[in-house]
Amino acid sequence: MPPLGPPYAAPSDRPPPPTYPPAPPEQWPSPPPLLPTPALVATSPRRWSEARRRQVLLWGAIAVVIGVIAGVAVANSTNDDFAAAAPPVLTTPSSESSSEGSTASESTTSTTEPQDLNRVVLDIEKFVERERGLTFKQPVAVRLAGEGEFQRLLLTDFDKELPALREEQQVLTAVGLIPLGTDVVREERSLLSIGVVGFYDPETKQLVVRGSTITPYVREVLAHELTHALDDQWFDLNRPQLDNPDDESGFGFLGLIEGNARRIENAYLSSLPRVEQEEAAAEEAELVAQHPEVFRLPPILLTLAQAPYDHGPAFVQALLDAGGQTSLDAAFSSLPVTSEQILDPNRFLAGEGPVVVPDPPTDAPAANVGVLGELLLREMLFESLTSGSEIDSAITGWGGDRYVTWTDAAGKTCLRDSFIGDSPADTQEVVRAITQWASDHDGVVDAPAGGPASFTVCA
Repeated sequence: MPPLGPPYAAPSDRPPPPTYPPAPPEQWPSPPPLLPTPALVATSPRRWSEARRRQVLLWGAIAVVIGVIAGVAVANSTNDDFAAAAPPVLTTPSSESSSEGSTASESTTSTTEPQDLNRVVLDIEKFVERERGLTFKQPVAVRLAGEGEFQRLLLTDFDKELPALREEQQVLTAVGLIPLGTDVVREERSLLSIGVVGFYDPETKQLVVRGSTITPYVREVLAHELTHALDDQWFDLNRPQLDNPDDESGFGFLGLIEGNARRIENAYLSSLPRVEQEEAAAEEAELVAQHPEVFRLPPILLTLAQAPYDHGPAFVQALLDAGGQTSLDAAFSSLPVTSEQILDPNRFLAGEGPVVVPDPPTDAPAANVGVLGELLLREMLFESLTSGSEIDSAITGWGGDRYVTWTDAAGKTCLRDSFIGDSPADTQEVVRAITQWASDHDGVVDAPAGGPASFTVCA
């Protein structure tokens, strides 16, 4: 089998090993972007659910409606299906796997020959190298998988995520972003099954795309996932130090790596002839048509899944504008650690991290501890503050927060969040906004002078 790309850089060219935040993050951001409805305007990170490990896979997901392709969520598992494969290798689906169901990229009964896949991967690798300014150090093991096989690989370790998904359900229910009784486990399983179209595994170095033929849509996904593979070869995206964060470091990392991959994926799509761009868009539309049930999912789950892909590209571009590739590469060693830094890259460039807030007290044994963060607070406030300028004024000075959840004697899910602004005046701005929100949610706000304020709400 010929090499998958141009000459690879010598291992000695590898940059210094990455450094990590002082405290390990508590959760990985959730799966890739999915199909948000046009009504979903605001976005925010999966703060609490960042506690999930999401297998050791960089998910590739499609937000079909707005054209977002390929996603990442790093998690914990050694997939035997990948470990058994002899890397690097280019494979195509077996007749059995390719016949199990169909997707937009499997509208034809023919399959791609290995040499065709090899040629396409080689071509896209060269494009990714030019855009990224780095060279692949070794070949990437790429395979196409039919619908049945892909779903099996995708959901192999889903049950390991149940505790984190239940925490997500507690938080969203408590703050009123999902109706009482919503089964987040079921909804997330559905969201993954519908929207994920490819993934890269930084542990086994395998790249898998759902499909049986090389269409413009599949090539677009490959450009995104090959960017993850290239970044992994230089900066090691398999970081167990970031497992189970109880802060926003997981979301910060996701915003960086997804922002970079989406930037290059968009550049690749723009480089295609207009007719192929239209074909890729048509495949996305067909995927939506095949899965109208996605629009019945809780909108907040779609919004949160989309956040790294919405905000990550602007964050990456700000790094490039500030210091070119050197600035971008440095971010893989000194990671963004808050959603505030992703949303406002100047905070990251200035080295402004979160204000440390102690865990608030609970009225019963605590179930979960974490950080809501600026983006989730924004999402909450959209229900009560309809003006974007009001929300900006209230949240721009966010400094840090810390929540706890518990179940009260009546069986209600409760959450208490302590928060503080960058200055006393900023704290008061947040207090005013949260007080208005709390009045709509039977919440209680406590704002003592000279310290963190807090709010408590039970669903």
